[in-house]
Parts: sequence; C-alpha cells; structure tokens
Amino acid sequence: MSLITRRIVICLVLVYSAALLHAQERLVSVLGQQTLTLEQQIDSVVLEFGLDVQKKDLAHAFRLLKLIKRRIRCVALTYHTVDPKGRDVIASGLVSYPEHGWWRGTVEMSPYNREKFLCGSSRLYTTEVLASVLGYVTLIPDNIGYGATDSLDIAYQMSENSALVSAHLREAAAEYFSKHLDKKLPRKTFIFGYSLGAPNALALAYHYADKPESNVHLKAVCLGGGAYNPTLAFDLILSRGGISYLFYPGLVRSLNSWKDTGLDPSQLFCGRVLEEYETISRGFTSPLDLAREYGTDIHSYLNPNFFNGHESPDILRLREALTSLSIPPESIHPLPVSVEVVLRHSAEDDIVPVACTDALYSRLKAPLHHVIYRRGKKGTHYETAVRSFIDLALLLL
Repeated sequence: MSLITRRIVICLVLVYSAALLHAQERLVSVLGQQTLTLEQQIDSVVLEFGLDVQKKDLAHAFRLLKLIKRRIRCVALTYHTVDPKGRDVIASGLVSYPEHGWWRGTVEMSPYNREKFLCGSSRLYTTEVLASVLGYVTLIPDNIGYGATDSLDIAYQMSENSALVSAHLREAAAEYFSKHLDKKLPRKTFIFGYSLGAPNALALAYHYADKPESNVHLKAVCLGGGAYNPTLAFDLILSRGGISYLFYPGLVRSLNSWKDTGLDPSQLFCGRVLEEYETISRGFTSPLDLAREYGTDIHSYLNPNFFNGHESPDILRLREALTSLSIPPESIHPLPVSVEVVLRHSAEDDIVPVACTDALYSRLKAPLHHVIYRRGKKGTHYETAVRSFIDLALLLL
C-alpha cells in the first residue's frame, strides 16, 4: 500500500470514527437540578395517590422510609431520541442519585400517567425518584408529549417508542455522569412500571434483552396494575359499564397523531365528552378529574354503537389499533430466564381490570422460571401502586 493510500485510509477511518462518536452522543443540556431529602417527598406521595396511611402495611412502610436520611440529587436533562414515527426529537427526563455513598445499581422507571405539566423535568421531582434513597441511580423519562416535547400530542401506550425513549435517556445519563461527575452508570439494572408505565417498562425489558450490546445487566422487572392488552381492558370496561378514569379521549387523540388511524371522534363519543373532545383529549387534566366532571358511566359518553352490536368502521379501526398496542407481541421471544419478574394487581382495581395481569402471567410463567404474581384481593388502583413500590424496594434491598 502506497503512502498516499495509507493516508487516505487513515483519514477515512478518522472521519468515520468521528461521525460514529457524534451519532452516539445523546446528551444535549442540563435543564436544572436540586437536592431533596426523603422527608420532603413523603407528604407529596400521600397527597398524589390519595392514600389512607392508617392502613397497617402502608403506615409501616412510611415509618420505615422516614428513618432514611439520605439526600437525593435530581437533575433534569434534555437528549436526542425519536418520536413514535421515528423522527428525531429532543426530549427530556429526570435523573436522580444519592449525593453520598456508592451506587448500588440503576433503576429505570417508566412513569405512570400524569398531566402534561407534572412531568419530572418540569418539577425537578417525581414520585419515582424514591428508589434513589435505597442507593440507586434512578432514570425517569418524561416520554413524548411531556417536558421538552410538550408541544406534541402525548404518546399514550406507545410502548415500543417508550422503550427507545427510556434507553436513550440511559445513554444521556451515562454521558452526564462521565462528563460532570467522572463516574460510570452502574450496569446492574432493575426496571419498574406501574399502571400506564407497566407496559412501557415491559417493552424496555424486551428491548434490552434483544440488544445484548447495550451492556445492561438486567436483574429484575417489577410491574403493577398495567393494561398490557388494551383490547381486553377495553372490552371488560365495556362489559361492566363504568370506569373512574376518563382516559379514552386522550388515547384516541394519541392514536390519530402517532398511528394515523383517522378515527372520527363523533363515531366514538357522544354528549359533553364529544362536544369538548378537543379540550379534554390534550392531557392537561387528569383522567380522574375528568371522570369526576363528566361521570363514570361510559354509556353517557361512548357512542351507542359500542353497545347495540352495530360496530362502525371507526370502532373496528379502534379495536385494531388497540390490539397493535399489546405488549408483549405474540411473535416476541421470551425474556432471559435469569431475569426475575414480579407482577402485582388488585382484584378490586376499578381502573385497569385485573384480568390484564392474569393474562400476562399466563404468558410469562411458561418460559420463565422466576415469575412472582401478587394478586391482591383488596386495594384500589392507587393503594396497589404503593404496594408495587414496596415490591420494588424488596428487590433493591
């Protein structure tokens, strides 16, 4: 090889390496940061979930938590990722870690549903940072439609995209720790998700299982109260006639924005919900508050064609879209047998039917050896959320 040829090859290698390095950079900026103590968080958790802390197991858990004096640093980041259509966007998320002591591992949290303005990066706090009091780095993406992407419609139940958004936050966090703290993000990882976050968390677990090059040592997945099969959840809610959570206008808007389903709200809703669809579907008001305002009887706001046996083309397209959102898909391979999976759901859950987790457990228990299903007889959706956090704490201790 001539000297000129060698120089050309070296230049090409350098250009390619620089391009590759640039392509792998995720971190964009630091939006803000603050330090919290655990005591500052307890009251907000109780208020946010409307908990009865006099119940024996909840009261005991909170007494134990208040004994922990660890200080937590919360940092809001922006980073490069993609939206559900694969387009490049700059999203945001929250990273928390213990200010002192060694880091025992990483917990990746898929956040539960909340109003647009209540994401972690905007408040520099979210309930999920509680995992950091046990000595772990905690990663909580805002997800598409929140924080830095709040000009976009919320990507409800877009689990595959949520997995990418979460994985890209991990890469951005690793860059942040390397550049600003000269530390490495721990490989040992736990994944947690409750309610709307549970299917997203499961999708993230499959994402890492399918990508061993991600260098993530996945130890366990902890899930609670999730609608892993949205079609099953919807049919059961139709059959019982009511739900204290007015979520479907937002979901229809999300499907139209990100899946191009072309659903006509007038063929799916009726009454005040149809009249005010454009306002209530944007995610600025919680589905709980919407249910209090518009009622819990689905007959009062769903199109009569849902109940008279004459399903319209829009209803059929909605069903097809809901089926496409199921996690895990039928074709996906199982998680590694070394990964422990802990499931929780309450038979009294009035928002997400317990049958969704029953069905998931039936699918997971055959190929996996370490699947634990804690199916409670009592407890609201929100009380069970706290018990799911306790499940996670037991895994982390």
